[in-house]
Amino acid sequence: MKTPEREDGIINPVLLSSGSLRNYGLDRVFEIAARCGYDGVELIVDERTDSVHGDYLRQLAERYSIPVPVVHAPFAFLDPPGWEKDELFRLVRSVRLAEEIQARSVVLHTPFYTDRAFIRWLKEDLDQFQEKNTVSILIENMPCYRKVGGRLGRLFSIPDLADRNRKGIWKLVPDFLLPRCFPLSGLEEMSRFGRIILDTTHLGTAGIDPIAAYDRLKLRIDHIHLSNYDGREHLELRTGNLDLAAFLRHVTASGYRGGYCLEIMPEYFPADDEEHTVKLLTDNLEFIRAAIREGMTGT
Repeated sequence: MKTPEREDGIINPVLLSSGSLRNYGLDRVFEIAARCGYDGVELIVDERTDSVHGDYLRQLAERYSIPVPVVHAPFAFLDPPGWEKDELFRLVRSVRLAEEIQARSVVLHTPFYTDRAFIRWLKEDLDQFQEKNTVSILIENMPCYRKVGGRLGRLFSIPDLADRNRKGIWKLVPDFLLPRCFPLSGLEEMSRFGRIILDTTHLGTAGIDPIAAYDRLKLRIDHIHLSNYDGREHLELRTGNLDLAAFLRHVTASGYRGGYCLEIMPEYFPADDEEHTVKLLTDNLEFIRAAIREGMTGT
């Protein structure tokens, strides 16, 4: 998606994830995204029937002048109407939906460690599938390991599961009790994919520095999900342990030309307080653009 010419020279489109407003109808999601000044919507395919109807999505995009350049394949716990649970089926349907609405990319989570068949498919067959489709498949990093104790684990500096082989007692804990939740999401494993999307919260949950991850994978990164983390996931950008302003400045200064998507938890947006929703979304959008401007000027 080409971002409209802006006076400040920003070329990176900033999208709003429809999942952030999961408590709202899709018409309202598009209307709010347009009112706040986002460049587009990243559509998460979910239980809403509207989310799988290409004709209706095109109508919304035209009505509010808000494109949908990215489709996010459904999360494992979501059941879109008429869609099977099989991950490959869902990927194919997501790609066809993207074609219908002229989206350029489909986002796909790396699989949970129990989904051995799909892990094998991604390793062996994804490249061939991509060659046959013009829609780009973007693989999203998930947390390699879960933070022990969640927010309290972060507060009290409990070691990450990733450190168990380097820190004393963790060496005694067998792998099957502390599995790598998403085994394809480490930086080395993500390097196997031609196109990826970097998620800052998932990096935080995995104990990986976002700037280090970006520098390692930047030649493959087409898109970035932005949210903060403090043991809780997908917080708004000013809340949490990640210095996302520094991250955005660094990424911009490197010459990154891809897009961003704000993806924060829907509980921040009560359906009965639209004024709060618009204010928070506008504030986060300005946070992103201000950091990008600073990265452009080196301040």
